[in-house]
Formats: sequence, structure tokens, C-alpha cells
Amino acid sequence: MNSDSDSNIHAYFANKSIFVTGGTGFLGKILIEKLLRSCYQLKHIYVLVRSKKGKKPIERLHELFDAPSLFDKVSELHPEYKEKIIAVEGDLTADNLGLSEKDRNILKENVSIIFHSAATVRFDEPLKVAVNINVIGTKKVLELCKSLNKLEVLVHVSTAYANCDKKYVTEEVFKPPVMPDKIIEACDWIKDDFIDLLNDKIIHPKPNTYTYTKAIAEYLVYQESFRIPCVIVRPSIVGASWLEPFPGWLDNYNGPTGLYVAHNMGVLHCMVGNKEAAADIIPVDVVINMMLASAWFRGTGKTQKLNVFNCTSDRSNRVTWDMIQSYCNKISVKYPSKNLFYLPYFRFTTSRLVRNIACFLEQLVPAYFADFVLKALNRRPIFVKIQKKLQKAINVLETFTRMHLEFSTDNYLMLLNEMNSDDSQVMLNNYK
Repeated sequence: MNSDSDSNIHAYFANKSIFVTGGTGFLGKILIEKLLRSCYQLKHIYVLVRSKKGKKPIERLHELFDAPSLFDKVSELHPEYKEKIIAVEGDLTADNLGLSEKDRNILKENVSIIFHSAATVRFDEPLKVAVNINVIGTKKVLELCKSLNKLEVLVHVSTAYANCDKKYVTEEVFKPPVMPDKIIEACDWIKDDFIDLLNDKIIHPKPNTYTYTKAIAEYLVYQESFRIPCVIVRPSIVGASWLEPFPGWLDNYNGPTGLYVAHNMGVLHCMVGNKEAAADIIPVDVVINMMLASAWFRGTGKTQKLNVFNCTSDRSNRVTWDMIQSYCNKISVKYPSKNLFYLPYFRFTTSRLVRNIACFLEQLVPAYFADFVLKALNRRPIFVKIQKKLQKAINVLETFTRMHLEFSTDNYLMLLNEMNSDDSQVMLNNYK
């Protein structure tokens, strides 16, 4: 969405203060940049930031401004943009979000919109940790919402894979495997080692603790939606930016991006995957536009109920894992890596046995040989360590490359009908 004055969505944020959780994460950074660039008439953005590795919240916020090239356009348009952002010391896992009484009162009297995107996105996170951050953290944000005098909308960022045990995912909140209060109570008194032992049985039929806890968090939001104005946005796999602030912005190598880099270096050759299934990778700026649009939709009172928005790829422009395979192999030849280890080629297979054999012969054996040579040259061996990390990442991602899911996008179409021509055209372009 461009920053022109004809956007009703951008105009909605004028003179309003916003509270953001997860502001130092990938999604949060792009959200803050977008708000400052396109909705500069907003009052303030309060960002929940915890101290980390000896750095105070204000120091971590300054690191956000230093993200490579991210705020260049904002700085050019609005040189004083930093005055709009205020670091609020807190922690999603602490009592009352770790907010001081002073900060809580400031939020109470000023905040109209909350974007809750903070979460642990590690798929193999221990269950207690995932519950504490994704479920209990969401519960604390909902409690904060109840205390705000001016709250118009809470935008809760979930994941399209919260219900990946279903073949067709509609835009509704499903009853979770266990009620939120029950899992919170269980994690409070059951010992860690016992929960870890029963982890797979507890989370079944979900594939990991991330999707399990995000599904439960959604239900928490649903339970409070009769008292708190809120929406849920469910992005699929979030990738690099498509257009905003410029094409290709990324600050991490998580998920498919990291695996592409590994393939381009020649250290990854084979994965288990369904080549005909959709590779539902959605650009981060598309997700942000959906978050802003959903906030406008609920905040302006166009609906009084909880709406869920699946932010996934359009069926008419679907990319499959087979297309990703072909694209990766072509690009690696056209733009070879400067750190090439081995000839880059990649394929998906439906057989775990074939994958294991290929990984052993084509990845692990060359890695051991390369490390042997490095040791002989009195240099530090690194390639076996890379392979072990890579295998861990592959095991996580293969959960999703094997899936063939369909997502309803009816609410997206409904949202389009409520927009003016400028806003709807941007949303249409995003999805086409």
C-alpha cells in the first residue's frame, strides 16, 4: 500500500498510538517500517522490548534502526521518524508482561491498536517453553487489552499451519486439542523431563510444539473476542519482501531461505517433499498489508465479530515445490555462490530412504573428507558441523514440504469489497 492520501487504511492510523509485541523480529521490523513510511500521521509506536545479553531495551531498539537499508526510505521521507518510536521495557513471559506501573498507565491512556506478533517460531521448542511464550504470553496480552481505555482492535498474528492436521483450512477458530487453561495448568506442575517424554503424545495430531501452541493461542483469542475487539491473521511461510520497502529484504536464514543458501553452496542435495504440493511462501510485505487492512476493518467497526484471515498464496498463481526445485537449480547455475563447496543440484523425493542415502553419499561423506583435509592443513573443520545443523533444519521443514493443504480465502475477498479502489488494487496486486 502506497503512502498516498487516498488510502482509507493508512488514514485510519492517523493520531493513534500503537503497541507492538515482537517488534525486534523479522515481521515486527517490517511492520514498524511500514507504519512509519505509510502511516506517518500516527501518534506513537510503543514497542515491547526485553533486555537481552546485557543490552537494555533502548539499545536493542537502536539496533532495529541499524537493520541494513531497512529504514532508508523512512529516513529520507521523515528524518525525525525515531521520535515516533518508544521502547517499553517488558517481557512476554513475565508477570503483567514485565511492565512498570508507569508504562502500563501510559499504554492504558494512549494505545488504540495492538499488533501481537511475538512468539517462539522454533518448531522443536520444548513444550513448556512454547506454552509459556505462545499461549501464556498471548493470555497476558489479552489481559492488557482489557485495561486499555481506547482499544479499537487487537491484531493477533497466528500461522496458517496452526490447523495443519486438516486438509482444508477454513477461516475459523477450531477447537484445540486441549483447552488453554488445562495445558497452562499441566505445564505449571508437571516436571519438564516428564512432559518432554510425553511430548509427541501430548501434541498429537499436531506435528510440533509451534503449531500446537499457536492453535491453542487462537482459541484464547476466540474466548476473549466477545469482550475484546480482535482479528486473527494467519500467514503461511513468511519469506523475503516482494515490493516494500524494496524487493528481497530479509534479516535471517530461517526456513526455506536458509535451505536455498545451503543448496546454492552445494551442501544440500535432497529432501523429502511432495513436488505437486503448494510451496506456500508469502512475502513479508504482503503479510504486513493484510495486518494493516484487518486492523482497519475491525477498528472502524465494519464488523463486530472475530474474523480470521488466511494470508496464503492465491490458487490462481500457485507455486509448487517442483517449481521451487527447478528454480533453485537454474538460479544456482546463473548466480553461483562465492562459497561453493560442491556442485549445487537439488531434488525432492517422496522416499525417506532415498533421502537418507543421498544425504549420506552426497553430503555427509564429502563433508567428512573436506574436514579431513582441513585438519591436515591445521585448519578448523566445519563441514560436518554444518551438515548436522542442516539435517536438524531439514527435519523441521520436511513436515511442511510433505503437506498438501488447501486454505480458504473468503474473508480476504470480503475485505476487498470493503476497501476503496486504491487499497483494493494494492491487495489484489499482492495476491496476484
